[in-house]
Amino acid sequence: MNTTKIRVFSDFDGTITIKDLGDEIFREFGKFEPYRTQLAAKEIDIKTYWKELCKTFPKGFSESSIIDYALETPIDAYFKSFVEYCSDNGYPLHVVSDGFGSYIHPILEREGLSHLPVNCNYLDFTGETIQPVFPGAVENCECFCASCKRNSVINKADEDEIIVFIGDGYSDYCAAEHADIIFAKKHLAAYCNEHKLPHYPFQSFFDVKRLLQEAVSKGKLKKRNQAEMNRKRAFEYE
Repeated sequence: MNTTKIRVFSDFDGTITIKDLGDEIFREFGKFEPYRTQLAAKEIDIKTYWKELCKTFPKGFSESSIIDYALETPIDAYFKSFVEYCSDNGYPLHVVSDGFGSYIHPILEREGLSHLPVNCNYLDFTGETIQPVFPGAVENCECFCASCKRNSVINKADEDEIIVFIGDGYSDYCAAEHADIIFAKKHLAAYCNEHKLPHYPFQSFFDVKRLLQEAVSKGKLKKRNQAEMNRKRAFEYE
């Protein structure tokens, strides 16, 4: 087992899954626009976005419909191998998502990965209308993320651990800013390039595992000064 102290955090939609399942569910069962465009233009915040989308579900819509749809969705073919690699080397792995447990937990259970800790949002089906619930939300965080992945990352990592973050989308920006090692694709990769955040581009978890193994073996993993400063500031505001 490697002695380097590492804690890994991975996004779910579009990172562990092949496609962004949260988006696909609302496209399939609800109404995606104009809310996505409004969110992208910053005309509405992320919590409002999810609340408006939930209003578009048809009357009588049930959680079982989400589960059935989700269980048809494949995950990255190399993710389970990456989970094994992390386990073998003593690297705790957390799933952090701005999506919903209604589809995240069934998929992880299907793959035999229900033991992975998950921080995400939830859907409340008990009332007349479906309501999104954001247990991880904090008032002082202005992330493009209702579940505040930033806090999920900084609250679970010990001071002497190197934080590895893996993601692809808008909701990953803030968490990546607070991570020492970033694996990025799609929107997150573009953000890292624009803001000069050092990162490893990847296509699949095959790349993540290979690149992480190589970085560990060559002693390239170290804390990122700016990330440490960001984490310190975040704690001061809490």
